[in-house]
Amino acid sequence: MNTIGRYVFHAFVSFVAVTAGLMHPGFLGATETIDAVLAVIDQNPILQSDLELAALVGINPPSSSDSSTRVDPLSARIRLELQYLDLVSSGSLHRLDIDISQQLQAMIAFAGGEDRLREILPTKGLEWEDVEGLALRLAGVHAWVERHLRPRVTVSIRDVDEAYRRVILEPMGNSDVPPPSLTHVNEQLRQLVLEEKLNTEIERWTLQARERHRVIRFVE
Repeated sequence: MNTIGRYVFHAFVSFVAVTAGLMHPGFLGATETIDAVLAVIDQNPILQSDLELAALVGINPPSSSDSSTRVDPLSARIRLELQYLDLVSSGSLHRLDIDISQQLQAMIAFAGGEDRLREILPTKGLEWEDVEGLALRLAGVHAWVERHLRPRVTVSIRDVDEAYRRVILEPMGNSDVPPPSLTHVNEQLRQLVLEEKLNTEIERWTLQARERHRVIRFVE
């Protein structure tokens, strides 16, 4: 559903679903759900078809790389929309040099190629503009993270030493196997700490964005 269609759609949706039967008052008993509103961020609805598109093209918004903290598909899509709308409302999105082609190509490849993707979209009530809109959101958020949040992150020698103790020494406990030397794992630990700190910056930004925007979730 393209951007104009979303606003028209949202104007007629009060809670969960739009039914085809509403278009035919004489046949209200034979309704058919054509999409469902799962959440609304400001005035932007998150539809069931949005989750289907995300699964179809295999996307995940920037979040913790720790599998234990992964969020459900709806929460992930709400998170992405919240981050995107925060960039739009602040004017930051228009100041970013965004090239969605790489993101778009990755999504197309995951879906099995452009021809297959274009064939599937209508069966899910989607259009090519929906794919491009999702690519824009992802590319914009990733650009903001890489150009404004990542540069804030620094990793000290002490950070690496603490990670060495936390990640390698403590789990080994009293094992007779000698641990790898800090020199050999220094770069891997530095990257680990870097990503952990970047995740913290992303979480801080997302929490601040949630305070600036209204999020209504209809389903758990």
